[in-house]
Amino acid sequence: MKRILLTAISIAAMLFLLSLITGHSIPKDLDERAEEALEYCKENGYSTDCCLLVDYGRHSGRARFFLWDFEKEKPALKCLCAHGYGKGSTARKPVFSNEPGSFCSSLGHYKVGREKAMSKPKGRKALVLYGKDKTNSNALQRGILIHPVSLPNFSIWPLMIPVKVHNVLGHKIRPKSEGCITIPFRKYEKVSKVAKSSNKPLMLWVYE
Repeated sequence: MKRILLTAISIAAMLFLLSLITGHSIPKDLDERAEEALEYCKENGYSTDCCLLVDYGRHSGRARFFLWDFEKEKPALKCLCAHGYGKGSTARKPVFSNEPGSFCSSLGHYKVGREKAMSKPKGRKALVLYGKDKTNSNALQRGILIHPVSLPNFSIWPLMIPVKVHNVLGHKIRPKSEGCITIPFRKYEKVSKVAKSSNKPLMLWVYE
């Protein structure tokens, strides 16, 4: 019995390590996306030191938010990122919308603005976003931000980030995003520091 238990624990540990390695890998096309992002930054006056990339085409349990370092040609940071729950979005498949009140994520290029304190949760820090495409032009009106939420700092693949309200032991676990770019607290601190120290505004590109 003891041997069976040890074997089960070993298998579980191996599967956990595999999920971390696989889920925290980067997309195969991230280099190409970064090259395209660099050209956009040069043409539109954004920082050419780094940018932010969000790949909503990836499994929500994998790393899909990236702080890309143009000089080193690799991510300086990568982490989980939730998507909005509106218009029938599921944990597996987000639905995108630019419509106010939709609670959906929006695709497109954004200018990362100043840091401000949110009203709800009161005092939480967030970075303001300005939508630059037809697909996200209402970002400021909708209050779309980059802000931290209670997400793990590691991959949870093959599990997914839930987008519906769940009752766990009598407590309501609410969706992690109403359309905002939401990332773990520790990762947000690093992104905020880079954004505030940059001579030019950072560009955020959300795609699938």
